[in-house]
Amino acid sequence: MPVLTTLSRVLSTTSRLIGRLVAHLCVMLIYMILGLLVTQVVMRYFLGAPPSWTEELAIILFAWLVLLYATEGVREKFHVIIETLPAHWATLRATSDRISAVLIIGFGLVALTAGANYVQRTAGQRSAALQIPIEALYMCVPVCGALLILHATALLFEPALPANASNMADVA
Repeated sequence: MPVLTTLSRVLSTTSRLIGRLVAHLCVMLIYMILGLLVTQVVMRYFLGAPPSWTEELAIILFAWLVLLYATEGVREKFHVIIETLPAHWATLRATSDRISAVLIIGFGLVALTAGANYVQRTAGQRSAALQIPIEALYMCVPVCGALLILHATALLFEPALPANASNMADVA
């Protein structure tokens, strides 16, 4: 049992640290996208010549932002849920959470493998305006698939709260 406890702690710590890094990266991406869009608007309305690269880069960064923040939603459990089980059925709720974690791991595996295959198939192609490898856009899918696997595995091995602790967490 100590091995499982150690594994749980390592997964939880790794998930938390990577989650913090991802959250900070998402904030940076938001500011970069905002800067790009402001640049495009200023150049369009004041100089009459909007650059095409700003929109393309904003789209690439937005794709990364959405998928990265989705993994953060899994880690922080702020994704949309429908509560079908009463709060006093803690054991059944914990089982339901574990099943959800397994399903998320499955989705992460699909995103990781299918995304990696797609990146491999499109290797060598370039984006229209920036002429950067298109992998810069498509790589967000396998990366986020791996993050989903990490965070959901950490949730899967997370120790279940006692019945009274989960009720107190709902109240707080």
